[in-house]
Amino acid sequence: MAGDALQDPFNPAQPATTSPSRPATLSPPSKPALSHRPSFTTVLSTADLSAAVEGQVDLPSAPPLSHEALAGDDFDASEFLLARRHTPLDDLRSELRGYLATLRTSLVGVINEEYEAFIGLSLGLKHAAVSQSLATIRRPVLSVRGEVMRVKDELEDMRSEMSGVLDERKEVREMKAMMRRLLATEEAVDKVEGLLKPAGEGDKSRSLDLAVDSPAKRLERIASEYTHMLYLVERAGDLPFVKALQPRIDRVTSALRTDLSSLLSAILAGSPSTPTYREELTIALRTFLSLGLVSQVEDIVRRDVARPFVKHAIHRDALSPPSDSAALSSHPAHVPPPYRIEHIGVPPAHREGTDAAPLTALYNRILAFVSHDCGVLLDVAERVLVTQPDRRRIDSDGAASTGGEAEKVEGFEILTNVLFDEIGTALMGELGGVIYAAGRPTVFHQNYLLTTAFVSRIESLSPTLARLTSLRSHSTYTTLLKRFQLPVYFQLRFKDAVTSVERAFEVGQASGGGAEGFVMSESEAAFKALRRCWDDDVWLEELAGRFWRLTLQIVSRYRTWLNDRVPRYVLPTSASSANLAAAAPGSPASRASFDGDRSRLAASAGNSRPATPGPAPVNDEVSEETTLRQLTVLIADAQTMERKVLDLFEERIKGRLPADGRDEAGDIMRDSLSSVTAIVPSLSSQITTILIKRCAEHLKLVRSVASQVRASTRKGPSEPSYFVHNILKEVRAYLGGPGRVVEVELRRRLATVVVEDIAGRYTSILSTQKKTEDSLRWLKKGRQGLSFFGRAATASTGAEDGSSDDDRVKMQMQLDVETLAKDAEELGVDVEGCEAFRTLRRAAAGEVKDEEGKK
Repeated sequence: MAGDALQDPFNPAQPATTSPSRPATLSPPSKPALSHRPSFTTVLSTADLSAAVEGQVDLPSAPPLSHEALAGDDFDASEFLLARRHTPLDDLRSELRGYLATLRTSLVGVINEEYEAFIGLSLGLKHAAVSQSLATIRRPVLSVRGEVMRVKDELEDMRSEMSGVLDERKEVREMKAMMRRLLATEEAVDKVEGLLKPAGEGDKSRSLDLAVDSPAKRLERIASEYTHMLYLVERAGDLPFVKALQPRIDRVTSALRTDLSSLLSAILAGSPSTPTYREELTIALRTFLSLGLVSQVEDIVRRDVARPFVKHAIHRDALSPPSDSAALSSHPAHVPPPYRIEHIGVPPAHREGTDAAPLTALYNRILAFVSHDCGVLLDVAERVLVTQPDRRRIDSDGAASTGGEAEKVEGFEILTNVLFDEIGTALMGELGGVIYAAGRPTVFHQNYLLTTAFVSRIESLSPTLARLTSLRSHSTYTTLLKRFQLPVYFQLRFKDAVTSVERAFEVGQASGGGAEGFVMSESEAAFKALRRCWDDDVWLEELAGRFWRLTLQIVSRYRTWLNDRVPRYVLPTSASSANLAAAAPGSPASRASFDGDRSRLAASAGNSRPATPGPAPVNDEVSEETTLRQLTVLIADAQTMERKVLDLFEERIKGRLPADGRDEAGDIMRDSLSSVTAIVPSLSSQITTILIKRCAEHLKLVRSVASQVRASTRKGPSEPSYFVHNILKEVRAYLGGPGRVVEVELRRRLATVVVEDIAGRYTSILSTQKKTEDSLRWLKKGRQGLSFFGRAATASTGAEDGSSDDDRVKMQMQLDVETLAKDAEELGVDVEGCEAFRTLRRAAAGEVKDEEGKK
């Protein structure tokens, strides 16, 4: 090994000190003890490699792979690898693979050359020598196999014996544990019996314990021992010894329940304001809950607390004497804040003069009992439930903490199963005939509101969502509220509303005479019935949908009645009467043609009588004045109804409808009311037609203005023609008389339509008169004849100031038109913005001819 360490790295077979081919410059230093050794770079830079380059270098070479080198007896794999330690692994792998390929080729060649011997190789195995060799080998193998099987059987027997011993030991251990449990069970039974027996004179320790601990704590400790005893009995199983202890266990159970019942009754008999009341009640309820005696606690509370109060407070004469309704005005200090209930206020007196004070006082008395006498009990019962393990609670947002299905209520349900059950049953049994008030809708409404307010305050005491759900699903709760026949109550209110409306439609008067702003009593009655549905003493939240439907039905019935009340008046064929229908913005009827409205209205008869075909008899036709008044009244009430119902919807109805449907309800209400006011444009057209007909009678005198001016010798016009103020006289009389009941904007539109039509007629008369005079002048073929508005009239004689007759006629016409304009402005008409009036002014000034010539 020392020699190997000194070998040359290029020729490991030669020692490094004797190799003649190694350059002298590459020899190791002679002094290995030097502290500083040159680096490989320094050695290379200082070495003289010329000799090595010029001379012949013998590199190490490994012997070639051969069968003799690998198959020899002295072949050593370590020496083989050491001899090729400078050969890279990839090259060595390539050499070995090449040698393997050579061997395979040689094997194939040998097989081909010695094929017959290769085939006969298997035949030689059948010789007797081979069979004998096999038999010789089989005997020791079978002998070894038998020995192994014998040892295996002995081990299996030993394992079975050991398993039996272990099973016996386990059985003994279990029997020992069972004996200990039985002894512990008997000791637990003895201990519980001893704790339940009253302390004797000789038992000083127990007497001391009873003097120190309260009865509640003593029973809590006994209950703990009792629970441990039950656990041991359950573990002991169904053994004869346990069966022998069963009578003693039953006596212990009965005694413990009796003591606990007596303890709870004694605690409940005390005052909740005492300092120890809450602590003792907490211990007692916790003891009951640990033993699973929840129903027993509810029975005790029902027997000792709820039932005595119910018998004393709820009876047939409970509503007769007056009571103090302010029983809940102040709460004692011992009542927990969550159980301090606000008292129910006395509702305002209903229309029938019913008195709700006795029922209100009764409900307040019950709430005072629940709050003052049972508030601590309910609070302690809930807190005991919270402290118990594995009790799931409801979060503040109402969701179950486990995130699963609806939580099952566990623990005490004193509020639902005891208090509300007893109170509700007594109310239905003793006062059901008074509270439900069948056939008396006002009393029914009053008692229903009081009862729902009372139930809502009871519901506010539920600490969790699960408790509230349990209360609302209780049979007493559902029966108490279901006995209020809400559908029957609505039918009574429906009958009252429909009866009042139909009676008003049948026997109504021309004027309502009330403070609602309606002209007709029928309209006033319809609005009162509609508003009555949403009064505080009629409306109920549970019936909001039905009252909303009744409201729409009343509006629809009023619309039908308005259509039937339209008087039968056949409109003239004048196209100017359709102007107002287009002047009503926002109304659906303004989009309809006037001819359709006129045909519908002409076919409708007064007093709900259908019109007959053909010309109506004179006796059936109503006068124009009566028709004018009826049309005005219908328009006024339709618009008043729309305005007041919309105000009622915004002030009262909208807030009492579901929040998610208020916008849609508003649209529905506006659509219903728009159908009521849909007749306004058509009725307004009839009014303007009648007014235009009356005003147009005075326009016939316009043709006499020229002759009167020419016959006069005045210098110029000093006053308008006598008929000008009478043109719009009928409009003024209408707007100052029957028309006062309609809105100001509608009156202005009516006057505008009439003035526009009259201006157009006035312009037509002036144009026709001018054309007539022009025709006469051209027929006479001279300029000396009568001339009206002629620019070259020079033959007529003038007035004293030298003005011609045509000029004086023109000035008179202009004065008449301006006077008519002032009368129209007094009616609220925008004359300056009226195109028809501007045309009239141009016609009076003689500018119509020029415009026609330009055209």
